[in-house]
Amino acid sequence: MSNKPINQPIQMIAFDFDGTITTTDTLALFFRYWVGTPRWILNILKLSPVLIGYVLRIVPRDTVKAHLVRAFFKGADADELNRRAAQFAREVIPGLIRPAALKALSEKNKPPYTLYIVSASISNYLDIWAKDNGIERVIATDLEIKDGKLTGELLGPNCWGPGKMTKIEAEMAETPYVLAEAYGDTRGDREMLHAAQVSFFKPFHL
Repeated sequence: MSNKPINQPIQMIAFDFDGTITTTDTLALFFRYWVGTPRWILNILKLSPVLIGYVLRIVPRDTVKAHLVRAFFKGADADELNRRAAQFAREVIPGLIRPAALKALSEKNKPPYTLYIVSASISNYLDIWAKDNGIERVIATDLEIKDGKLTGELLGPNCWGPGKMTKIEAEMAETPYVLAEAYGDTRGDREMLHAAQVSFFKPFHL
């Protein structure tokens, strides 16, 4: 009989970020932080037909996000974006964190669990905030970069709705895992919540 240890699947715990850990949508705030108020207003006005279409449920969410990403990030220097993203992570995000969520993250970020933040927001600032808070694993929406510049397109799927499980499965690849727990607060977390053995909806909204 072989004494070779059997690889146990990773016990993943997945936390949504915006609205679950934070009190608001951080990407919407970052657009304004990145370009400043005058340009933010101009871009929003230009995109008003798309935004109105979304409110009227004519334009899909992913289409709106694609337009926003192109308007705010296309042609941007990647190093400068990352520098500003790090500032945003350290200057703005801490004031948006729900204390109960931060406590839960600390409690869950230890064996036998492996903690992940799984978010539709961009990895540029989420990676920084997570590492500053002892969280090593982030699955988020990524921005495409070519020759040091942002193309204005996403790299891979938007990490929202079905895209969350697509990104989780791609991240784990050949690694056996069990989605033991999932935390979320909107329709964008539904697939992830349904896939988990135990799920929590708006657990920190008190």
